[in-house]
Amino acid sequence: MIKKYNISWSVPKNISFFISLNEKGYSKGRYKHANFSYSVGDSYYAVTENINKLKKENNIDKISFMNQSHTNKIKKIIYYKNNIKSDAIYTSNSNISCAVMTADCIPILVTNISGSIIGCIHAGWRGLKLNIIQNFFGSIQEDNVNFKVLIGPCISKRRYEVDDKVFREFPNYKKFFSKNKYGKYNMDIRSIACDILSQLGITDVTISPSCTYEDRRFYSYRRNKITGRFISAIWFNR
Repeated sequence: MIKKYNISWSVPKNISFFISLNEKGYSKGRYKHANFSYSVGDSYYAVTENINKLKKENNIDKISFMNQSHTNKIKKIIYYKNNIKSDAIYTSNSNISCAVMTADCIPILVTNISGSIIGCIHAGWRGLKLNIIQNFFGSIQEDNVNFKVLIGPCISKRRYEVDDKVFREFPNYKKFFSKNKYGKYNMDIRSIACDILSQLGITDVTISPSCTYEDRRFYSYRRNKITGRFISAIWFNR
């Protein structure tokens, strides 16, 4: 059984979502137990079994994964595709689940009040700088007030240290940085994402308080370097 992170997010009755914990699964060693990424060094068999287990336990048919690379590329999925070169996807196809994999970056899940759209966003500092969130919502023909958003577990400000170069990339968000005693900055990516959503007029936002660095139920690249990726998925119920 792939264990689920418990968070209350009010979504339409025809929508389900899942954020995984790494407590149970088929991965071993540095990747134990529920790694969902084929690209981090884990065995192909273990990742495949983790995906299949998740699909079986949640009655999911097809999961569209992204080939994430910290871009601002958005893709609309009309027919099922996998390993999509983008950092945000959305669909109205009821046979498709959208998934994002992370290990400190922000996983963002999206639907609307009518339950006719689902999507997900991968947002690290590079994606935030490149307006990945603004581009995502700007690409969907829907009034922003109708969106429902979940900001999933990500690295917290106190654990996310960046240099002056990154700080200078965000002149409009300086209040979300704090200079530390080492001459670097602690960056609050979660609050920047929330501020962007607010500016877009999106107010129905649920926020996970969990820090992936501190909570060892999640993978964290900053904590372990060589590690797995947990999944955040959203789908239409069948």
